[in-house]
Amino acid sequence: MNIRASEETDLARILQIENSVFQNSAWTRAMISDELTLNVDRKTWVIDSNKELVGYCMLRYGPNEVHLVNMAVDPSLQKMGIGKKLLIHFLDNIPKYSSAYLEVKRGNFPAIKLYLNAGFKDISIREGYYPDGEDAIVMCLNK
Repeated sequence: MNIRASEETDLARILQIENSVFQNSAWTRAMISDELTLNVDRKTWVIDSNKELVGYCMLRYGPNEVHLVNMAVDPSLQKMGIGKKLLIHFLDNIPKYSSAYLEVKRGNFPAIKLYLNAGFKDISIREGYYPDGEDAIVMCLNK
């Protein structure tokens, strides 16, 4: 497996994974395109397996913090450690930031477990945060 910076040519595959994973809460093509092309305060990492993009994580940088705004792995390849590899890569590449933040669906137990195991802590709840009305757990990791 290889983790690399995203390219604009990754858009179609990222959108395919996004729709498969998040369905009714999926980001639009325009939203994902913005993440890939607006480089001032954003970064997207992708992970390839056998030269096929199988997952991604999208970051936004702020003063003394970084926000993991989106992360997904192809559903047919979940529970194989790919998300963990992406998360470790994300954390290894933010040394100058003091805090990392993310939101996760309250019912997404595998992702919550992954984040807790990486050292993230629950800090608040955002009620009705997602388009389907599900709450978000806000999590933080202080470096």
